[in-house]
Order: sequence, then C-alpha cells, then structure tokens
Amino acid sequence: MTSRVLPRARLMIASVALLTVIGLTGCTQSEPLTSPVGEWVAVDDDSGTLTIREDGTFTITDASYNPIQAHDADDDYNASGTWQILRDDRELKLDFKEATEGDSAKQTSGLFAPFSSGAIRFHDPDEILDIEFRLSSETVD
Repeated sequence: MTSRVLPRARLMIASVALLTVIGLTGCTQSEPLTSPVGEWVAVDDDSGTLTIREDGTFTITDASYNPIQAHDADDDYNASGTWQILRDDRELKLDFKEATEGDSAKQTSGLFAPFSSGAIRFHDPDEILDIEFRLSSETVD
C-alpha cells in the first residue's frame, strides 16, 4: 500500500511546484511594453491614477504625490498634459500643462520616465519620496 501512496505524493508535490513556477512567472512582465497607452494605478501605500490616451494626452487624478515639486500630496494632486515617447522608444516624456493640489494651482514642467517594464515611477532627487504607477489596463475609455 505504501508503494501507491509514495508515487501519488511525489506527483502531488511535483504538481504544486509546477503550478508555483507558472504562477510566479505569469506575474511578471516578460515582453517590454512598446506603448504607454492605458490606465496606470498607484501601488503600495500610494494612491492615484495615471491615464495615458492614444490621442497624446494624459491625466493624473487623486494622486498622493506631486511629481513636479517632488513631495507628498493629500490624495489631491491632479494634472493633465501631453505625452510623447523619446530615447529609442524607451522613455516617456510627460509635458504637464495644468496641475492642482487641492484648490491651489501648481507649477508645471516636463518629466521623463521609463515605462517598458510596466511601471512608471516618479521620485524626489534623494529617492526618498516617490510614487509608482503600474499598468492595470491597456484600454482607456
């Protein structure tokens, strides 16, 4: 009777190991993104949405970080502008045209960020404060 149990146990262990490997590799971005178009959501303890549209415009809504002035916000940073891909199709340039934090208008500027990994991250010069957006959908309404 033990001879039947042992092969079944090995088969079960092998199946669990295979499913674990498939699950872990399925969670990573295997192919680099070639377009930033889509809806990106803030991860970890941050909040906000970065929406990048095919028409060359973007919006940031209800973000917990002001990427232009590089400081935390109270989930009330909103911005809009235009975007383009530069540097051998690997880097995204966001040109901020309007920005507010709460009721206050904020300065605008341009920022560069890589996007092909499926993450867009903005940070302060010391890399202490930041926000990271992850692609959640490649379609935008």
